[in-house]
Amino acid sequence: MQKKVARTIYIKDEQLDALKRLSEKTKVPQSVYVREALDMLLEKYSEQLKFEFKEYFKG
Repeated sequence: MQKKVARTIYIKDEQLDALKRLSEKTKVPQSVYVREALDMLLEKYSEQLKFEFKEYFKG
């Protein structure tokens, strides 16, 4: 298992409410969804980062 690091982020109330509802309905922790969203964002912008995120992160 890879090490996880705590970060503070600021999100809109509407985003928080939707995330909470999704988590409660699916029983998937909010943190899992946030990490999944971050993976998707980094993949989307991988060209600007000059690397393929899938190759960088194999987990």
